[in-house]
Amino acid sequence: MIKNPKFTPKPQVTISLEPILEAFLRFVFKTPADQEAININIQKDLGKLIHSHVHSSHCFRKSPSLLNPVTVILPVNKINHHGVLTGFLWIDDWGIQKIENAVEYEYKKWIDRRFENGYRKNHKQKAIIEAILRGLNVRNNCANFDAIKKIDYRNVRKEEELRFEALLEPEY
Repeated sequence: MIKNPKFTPKPQVTISLEPILEAFLRFVFKTPADQEAININIQKDLGKLIHSHVHSSHCFRKSPSLLNPVTVILPVNKINHHGVLTGFLWIDDWGIQKIENAVEYEYKKWIDRRFENGYRKNHKQKAIIEAILRGLNVRNNCANFDAIKKIDYRNVRKEEELRFEALLEPEY
C-alpha cells in the first residue's frame, strides 16, 4: 500500500485562491493569520461547498499545480469519517474553479454589505475600504485598495443606471 507523501492525521486538501480571497476565507472561518491551514466546517455555506467537491480515492492522485495554494482541513463526521480518514483526498480542476468562483461571489456580496452599512453610517469610501482591509488582516496596498474600490464603483454605477432607466419611464 502506498502511503500519502504528505500524511497528516487531519484530513486536508489544497485549493487555489487569490490572497484577498484567502484572507476572506480565514475571516469567515475565524482562522488566525499565523495558522497555515484553514479549518472549515459545514455549518457555513462555504464549508459545505468546499466539502462537497472533495473526492476520496484508494490510490494517490497527483494534485494539479496551483498558483495560490491554500490548504483547508476538512471536518470529520459520522457520515464521511471512513472516506476522509482512510482515502486519498483530492479536488479536480473544475471543482477548484467552482470553489474559487463561489468564494469570490460571497466575498463581493460581503463587501457590498460593508459598503451599505458604512454609507448608512456616513463613513467615507476610503475609511470603509481601510476598515475592510484591517478587518481582513490584509496589507493596505494599492492593489488591494483598488480591488475593493472597484467593487463599490461597479455597484454605484449599477444604481445610477437603474435610476436612469426609472427616469425614462413615461409619466401618466
